[in-house]
Amino acid sequence: MTEQRSAMKKATQAMSADVDPITTEIIRHTLNSVAEQMKRTLIRTAFSPVIYEVLDFAVSIYDRQVRLLAQAPTLPIFMGTLSFCVEAAVKGVGGEKALEPGDILYINLPYATGTHPQDAALIMPVFAGGDELIGYAAVKAHLLDVGGKEPYSTDTVDLFQEGTIFPGVKLYRRGERVLDIYRTLLANSRMPTAIGGDVEAMVASLRVGTVGLRDVVERYGGERFSGAVERMLDHGEALVRSYLQEIPDGRYSAFGQMDSDGISDEEIEFEVIVEIAGSSVTVDYSNAPEARGGPINCPRPDTVSATSVAIMMLAGSGDQPNQGHFRPIEVITRPGSMFEPLPPSPCFLVGWATLQAMEVIYKALATALPERVPASSGGCILTV
Repeated sequence: MTEQRSAMKKATQAMSADVDPITTEIIRHTLNSVAEQMKRTLIRTAFSPVIYEVLDFAVSIYDRQVRLLAQAPTLPIFMGTLSFCVEAAVKGVGGEKALEPGDILYINLPYATGTHPQDAALIMPVFAGGDELIGYAAVKAHLLDVGGKEPYSTDTVDLFQEGTIFPGVKLYRRGERVLDIYRTLLANSRMPTAIGGDVEAMVASLRVGTVGLRDVVERYGGERFSGAVERMLDHGEALVRSYLQEIPDGRYSAFGQMDSDGISDEEIEFEVIVEIAGSSVTVDYSNAPEARGGPINCPRPDTVSATSVAIMMLAGSGDQPNQGHFRPIEVITRPGSMFEPLPPSPCFLVGWATLQAMEVIYKALATALPERVPASSGGCILTV
């Protein structure tokens, strides 16, 4: 197995070495442009202001290995969750072998997507040459009401009160809408017209991304495209590692607190440990308290995303991130804790825990690099 991995690594390095930097940059900017077109399509066609005004959504493009290639600037905290959405949705429908051209998957299970059930993810596999899977287009957006006890439930005690859950299903099969799934989705909403319109806007965005990714691969060929992708990811990784090397090696920790979990007024305190070792960083949430009875819990995908956003805000170059930027970052959580809750723990107020996690990472690193770490935001979720 080790020899096989070594051979694959050497082959990848040789492939990327054959692609010149100019071609790589053209492909990178083209992919970013496709993601921007996805974003603008969704903004112009969505029914709900939470999408076209608040920009409570994200659009991304992935390769076949579910590595982030491009993302348009929208809601930062969704940055690291969509890869989890893609993997879980594909697994939910039976894996790669179950995917066909024209399929669109739907998932809103928080423990897989990272956020509350209202944040639904749609994923479209991208095929070239008829039946060769080359990647995925993905979009995640806040739908105003997907059932549950209220459209905006701040005092839920389990997941079942938060909305109708789809654990990874086909919303479209071979280009045709699966009416049973679609009608069930609308029947469980108090705002079916808005939800239907927003879902169709998400579908339109995915189709733009699918065409764009396919065109790039077919224009440059699979081998050159793959080589350019490796160069892109390596460059992103190098940028973050360069920043991390400026931080003295060590173990930095800090505590955060929240006033309530939505049910109890008991103050919640938690610790985050940030360990710098050379050009790598490990962020450890193992000491977090057990999952709460109220909806303040933060599923692991969003914990990972919050950590990635915090590090990227410190180390970023201004370029749109790709999977390479996240390679130096390791996140440790404990199953059953507030930062990796298990079913059926409620998580509607996940955004508050997310923001506090980022604040504590900054607080921990402030002692090591005070000139680079921002001051506290005051704990307002609107800053995310």
